[in-house]
Amino acid sequence: MYSDKTIDYFQHPRNMGELPDANAMGEVGNPVCGDIMKMWLKIDKNGIIVDAKFKTFGCASAIASSSIATEMIIGKHYNDARKVSNQEIADALGGLPAHKIHCSVLASEAINQAIDNYLGIKPVKAEEGDYICKCKKITKDKIEEAIQHGAYTVKMIAEATGATTGECGGVRCTPEIEKILAKYTHKEKEQG
Repeated sequence: MYSDKTIDYFQHPRNMGELPDANAMGEVGNPVCGDIMKMWLKIDKNGIIVDAKFKTFGCASAIASSSIATEMIIGKHYNDARKVSNQEIADALGGLPAHKIHCSVLASEAINQAIDNYLGIKPVKAEEGDYICKCKKITKDKIEEAIQHGAYTVKMIAEATGATTGECGGVRCTPEIEKILAKYTHKEKEQG
């Protein structure tokens, strides 16, 4: 179920703890599933991430994803760190079970939120009605972003965003995702 690398990063997390001299911090999570992730970054005057630490309240996949994500971004310019996708994090761990992909999504979001914090960009809070996947708090914008980056099936969107495509607050995610996909397919036919 879990790769040897995921187990190793869970049992022996790298860069765990707070970073007292951090100049950036991001916190993401989903109280419904219980995973909470905090990431601290130390970014130098040239925009290079010289150190990163994390604390995660969550499962083995969440801890492993946070840990490997910090290793992946140390030494990178923050613009390059923003490009680290949840799929790259999952792949670096040797893959994650489908129902644990949301852990790599949280790690990617923690990186981006910390960088936003560094740049002074305030997070935009989504309204409850804006969520397509309520239990994982995945918005329409996140679904559309995944489509624009090449996800063209419900499964691919679930892997890219962490959407569970199951029962969410009494509303099924899959039909909503299919509607968004259909709009993009229709637009492509009109343009093509």
